[in-house]
Amino acid sequence: MVEIKLLIDEQLLGCGLLLRSIGYDIVLANETGFQRDEELVEYAINNDLFVITEDNGMATLCKFREVPHLHFDISIKAKVIVEELKKRNISTKKSKQVED
Repeated sequence: MVEIKLLIDEQLLGCGLLLRSIGYDIVLANETGFQRDEELVEYAINNDLFVITEDNGMATLCKFREVPHLHFDISIKAKVIVEELKKRNISTKKSKQVED
């Protein structure tokens, strides 16, 4: 397993705090002194950070600058929800057909 420090973008600060509390090496975006995506990506490059963001613009910039990142977008959120529902034996399918 590769050990790397994570840069958590502003939309996921609560998640970043939780990850930090269980031992992950985290830098929160608001701790960097930067606010603009360009500045944060440059910070990530200069400090060898893996970026985690929900922001489309930030993810696009990371991709363009070849910065390792996870774009925590709606498709990933939906997969997490479906998996959690399955663990609880909750059906995600419509249970009955609507009749005309």
